[in-house]
Amino acid sequence: MRIVTNKELSSYKVLPFDLYTENKGKIFEAGEVLTPGKLIMLKNYIKIYTEDFSGDADANNGETQDITGDKVASKVLNFSYEALDVNDFETVINKDGYVKMETQVKIKYFYKRILDLLIQGYYEEGLLKLNSLVGIIKTEIYKQVHRSSKGSKIRFLGEYELCHPLNVAVISGLIAQKLEFSALNIDQVILAALLHDIGKLKIELTDSEAMLTMNEEEVKDHPIIGYKLIREKFELPEEIAKVSLEHHENNDGSGYPQGLSSDYISEYSQIINVANYYDNLAFNRTHTLVTNNKEALRTMLEVGTKRFSAKMLYTFIHMFNYDDSKDFNDMVV
Repeated sequence: MRIVTNKELSSYKVLPFDLYTENKGKIFEAGEVLTPGKLIMLKNYIKIYTEDFSGDADANNGETQDITGDKVASKVLNFSYEALDVNDFETVINKDGYVKMETQVKIKYFYKRILDLLIQGYYEEGLLKLNSLVGIIKTEIYKQVHRSSKGSKIRFLGEYELCHPLNVAVISGLIAQKLEFSALNIDQVILAALLHDIGKLKIELTDSEAMLTMNEEEVKDHPIIGYKLIREKFELPEEIAKVSLEHHENNDGSGYPQGLSSDYISEYSQIINVANYYDNLAFNRTHTLVTNNKEALRTMLEVGTKRFSAKMLYTFIHMFNYDDSKDFNDMVV
């Protein structure tokens, strides 16, 4: 028996061998399509084994393979986080951020390439790489931010369509950690946050400029579009899809599209609602103008439990230093 890693599994489109638990209970058979949902489910197992080995996952240089070993021809699919050249992507960075500048650029570039895959309809390949991004956030970002509590230094700055989902994912995962969620649930929260605005994508266009940046009133149908994409095209679990559907629902029932309230809003959505509103405040995407983290936190408290779950709001507030008053605009380079 040989241990199979999640990294190895993410390199396959179709499983080339049977998978077993430590007690030799069969999990999946060779030939099954490895959807992103199945990869997330496999994270429930501490160790996964196989009796067979059909090739070196690292030998294919990150290219996706099917059961016959045929390589996916399109160059758009052939990229990895490690191989990205930061000099190929110009972007704004947070000069005071906890995360290294090179890492900020690589993560944003990697996420942009993933969005391009999804826009072009490469759902399975894009979601495999999105799962990789969840791991990158946990290893490359969380190891840097745990030492301090200044929210302004955690954020990605620059292009809203790239930075906003990343910021919501990072902050939501930190809230889930603070609430002592399981490793699997933290991964699901991060993934759901990365996809929460996916309904704003126009799939027929061919680059990430398709991400709509119109005001909220013009895109009120994006939660429903996103939910359908995640369930029907991406084939991800309901708890992840619900976040796209519910991230504009309010605790008092005044949100949309369903007018849900209180505990009728899923726990993942309650977390991501807080992170989403905070980052929209910081990006000046709300009706309230703020210039720094202190003003953003004060606004969150003023909005209070009319909009947010008390548990999620106060967990979030207590994570950050309330005296963090560095102007967001002064952190850009």
